[in-house]
Amino acid sequence: MKKLIWPLAWIFFLTGFLCSGALAKTIRVGSAGLSGEFLPLWVANDKGLFKKYGFDTEIITFQGGPLTVQALVSGSVQFHAGGTSSIVDARMQGGEIATVAVFVDTLPYTLVASQRIKSASQLKGARFAVSRLGSVSDLSLRLALRNMGINPEKEAVILGIGDQTSRFGALRAGSVDATVISPPLTVTARKLGFNLITSFQDAGITWAYDSIDTTMDFAKKNRDTVIGFLKGFIEGNAYIHKNKEESLAVLAHWMRLKDREALEETYTYLLKTLPKKPYASDKGMQAVLDAIAIRNPSAKKFKPQDFTEMQYMREIDQSGFIDKLFQ
Repeated sequence: MKKLIWPLAWIFFLTGFLCSGALAKTIRVGSAGLSGEFLPLWVANDKGLFKKYGFDTEIITFQGGPLTVQALVSGSVQFHAGGTSSIVDARMQGGEIATVAVFVDTLPYTLVASQRIKSASQLKGARFAVSRLGSVSDLSLRLALRNMGINPEKEAVILGIGDQTSRFGALRAGSVDATVISPPLTVTARKLGFNLITSFQDAGITWAYDSIDTTMDFAKKNRDTVIGFLKGFIEGNAYIHKNKEESLAVLAHWMRLKDREALEETYTYLLKTLPKKPYASDKGMQAVLDAIAIRNPSAKKFKPQDFTEMQYMREIDQSGFIDKLFQ
């Protein structure tokens, strides 16, 4: 099942459905927008892979990581799939949240600009779209601008617009001059004549970008569910590797996309981006902390291990489960 949730008010509407300590037949998963990186989750959901572990899933799509994290903390959803930086922010503010897997450990974005902007030097003073201020799209954009010699605080106007579909819509409408997107929208942007200024992924930056997260209370009381959810997600990734056409059909459905070239490019990108063993890396988590510390010096007090709980991944990995899946 899937739902698309926009207003923050819906978070509180959903809260009453589940108690964090009680295992229900349906586990709600908050997804931070619509992007190709969520394909393992979509495949596991649509192909019934989670049912093996005693539960069904309902995916609720929010506009960006911060809203999804609020839903997790409130108990409206039991798992968060999306930007790790939002989780780190919430944890620093006292949220009892644990990252149990990182399924994208690089920056998958491409900086795309309007037709009139052809080089990085023309981006000074431009208007940029991100999902929300403080989100992973915001932090990664600021990092990229600094690498280009542009001060994001003084030489850029950064606006919170929404998920990448909304951001690209704002670019097409001329409301902003540039934004960050990932496949399949990069193909659409290229075909429409927008300029792809730089690929963050090609720069080889290690960054804890997307993670699976839950509350510490839920993990403590529902350990088997956490392990089952991770197994289902990892099976979804293995399914993608072995079933191209079926996976492309799931991607097309969720992204509402018919462009075969865009689907193919996204599939190729996912095969090289999604790790078979989605452990959190200290380097990736530290990159997030370093970026947050620029605007919030208190981040310097934390270390990567303060945010991750890898015992579930280790148990799954040491059992041989993952190696068997990818044989």
